[in-house]
Amino acid sequence: MKERGVLFPLELKRILKDVSRTLYLSINVLPDQLKSSMALGYLVARTMDTVVDCPAISPDAKRGMLRLFRELENKKSAAALAVRIKEAARSVPDAREKALLFKFERIAELYASFPERELSVLKALVGGVAGGMEMDLDTFGASLSSFRTEAELERYCALIGGEPGVFWARLYGDTIRRNSINPGDFPSEKDASLIGSALQITNILKDMSADLRIGRCYLPQSDLAGVGLSPSDLLRPESMCALRPVVYKWILWAVTRLDLSEKFLASIPKTELAMRAAFIWPVYWAMDTLQEVARADLLEPSGRPKIKRSRIYSTIACTPALLLSNTAFARSYRFRRETLIMSISGNMKTTK
Repeated sequence: MKERGVLFPLELKRILKDVSRTLYLSINVLPDQLKSSMALGYLVARTMDTVVDCPAISPDAKRGMLRLFRELENKKSAAALAVRIKEAARSVPDAREKALLFKFERIAELYASFPERELSVLKALVGGVAGGMEMDLDTFGASLSSFRTEAELERYCALIGGEPGVFWARLYGDTIRRNSINPGDFPSEKDASLIGSALQITNILKDMSADLRIGRCYLPQSDLAGVGLSPSDLLRPESMCALRPVVYKWILWAVTRLDLSEKFLASIPKTELAMRAAFIWPVYWAMDTLQEVARADLLEPSGRPKIKRSRIYSTIACTPALLLSNTAFARSYRFRRETLIMSISGNMKTTK
């Protein structure tokens, strides 16, 4: 069946490529209609993130802008928001993020042009992500602060990462309904939320040092107190040895959720090769990143872990063998899992 809907403009595709490292690769292989929704959802969320991180905007103004993001399909709200974002863009130092903000009017115009069904899915994404960003504003201020409990961090991951996961699952489900004569099980939104939460905690762990230096400690006080640390202690790289058990705890939390990826992939028909590839890559890259996180000095400002570009492209090169075999995907996933768990176990023995 021929797809209908909004096509993604080349000018915004360039912006997407500039502001996302690996996600662009996944989105770019998708069918046109699905690609448009996924890419626009990411750009709106990334714009929100850039606004909330902008030190030139007051917390109250940021809350007001998040309210306008929730009404982005409304022309008056979009116009008011565009004025504020253009003002904020002048104080953003990163050239790529500045370019993203200056394209916001085009992004808002495209957002409002989506049909009602697709727009409702986008609105749910924006509302969920906005809720997570409001947690940022409520928790973090001028001085270093942290979440208090595990439940707060889990809630944050469910909003910032889980809601994009649900967005992904809904778009996949709609595409499968359009394209498949006899679809089987649809991708689970619950599982997608948990997988998205795992991707978010992966980002939190690898960005820990940078976040600490802007006053944000996402690891909960309850966990830090259990190893004799406070948020301020994490500004000292020598605290890394004491922190490792907490880091390993959250790595394992992520892995138990990424384990759902085998079931999720099996729900994507083998006729949907691009959709399967676009799901496989982020899962494998998250596992590879967690491997880097497990052995990195996360409190050292220059020690931000990331996977090598060669690893990214070798994963892509190995994809054809995985597209028609859930077993092949599971085998490679479990190899990564076992390697990661063994690395953690070995590191824990040497630190005792």
